[in-house]
Amino acid sequence: MPKKSSTQSVNLRHPAQYYHSCMANRFAIDHGEGFTVAYFGLVNKSGFLLDRLTCLFPEYTLQSLKENLVQYSDKAGPPQKQTPAWTPPTFQSSDLSTLPVIDFVHLCHWDDAYAEICFWSYSRASAAEVAAIGKKSDFITPWGIALLRCDLDLQLAFLGKLYES
Repeated sequence: MPKKSSTQSVNLRHPAQYYHSCMANRFAIDHGEGFTVAYFGLVNKSGFLLDRLTCLFPEYTLQSLKENLVQYSDKAGPPQKQTPAWTPPTFQSSDLSTLPVIDFVHLCHWDDAYAEICFWSYSRASAAEVAAIGKKSDFITPWGIALLRCDLDLQLAFLGKLYES
């Protein structure tokens, strides 16, 4: 008989630092089978790609975050301007990088114009151990994968596209 899955909340502490910090004015979403890949880029006026970030969301992560992310998006309202369409550069097999797996997304915005998207990752085994102890005061400090700064419209457009199928 299959074991019934259970969920327990685990308190996450903000990471002290991030592996990658960047700005973005473009994004693209690629929905796969069981995962979603998000691409972010900073493109100058000449169309030159200055910086980029790519990350992977497992389906279970998107499902567990959906309620909170949709509530945040509903509260912030729809984007006021459209983010330009963008086709990210293709992943080259010679790239020595891997796609970081995202377990949690933290969002904020200020001055009705600027925004942050913070991508965190943590060990499910560590979370299970903390949950098993059952102390509400125990925190897990996740890995800060990326701190992405953008305008509020890009953040809200990203949230909208993240849950399109």
